[in-house]
Amino acid sequence: MKYLMYLIIGLLVLMFIASCAVNSVNSAPDEDKFINIEGTPAYLLVEPNKSMELINDDIYVCSAEVEGKIRRTKISMKTFGGVYGTAGLLALIDLATTGGIFASIFIPGMAVITALGWTTYASADAISELSAYKNLEICLEDRSYTVVFFLKENNE
Repeated sequence: MKYLMYLIIGLLVLMFIASCAVNSVNSAPDEDKFINIEGTPAYLLVEPNKSMELINDDIYVCSAEVEGKIRRTKISMKTFGGVYGTAGLLALIDLATTGGIFASIFIPGMAVITALGWTTYASADAISELSAYKNLEICLEDRSYTVVFFLKENNE
């Protein structure tokens, strides 16, 4: 029992430490050293041994690779969420209108399925955007670039 408790505490500490390792900066990167990848919060460290043409080509190749992956993920999430959301909603309507002995048992389960389906559908855009940034970062880091993210906050 003690061993299990130590294991759980160790895993929680490890997860906390890992969550603190963020690849971002607090101030806007210097334009002489970093270039912004258009349409993203990602900045690429410009290394003196690489030409701007090579950097732009690598960004273009990585962006094209990521776009195909993201499109497939987004379409499958929207399809899955839409089908389950609609089917769950129709089943809920049917159970609520026809009633029966088992309606009170099945309605909560169908409500959960409906909610999960529509949540999946609604979150597809945000998940695909975050996944695009992560995949772009991985692709560029595989090509030996340093990538940082800078999100501008509106303080209005």
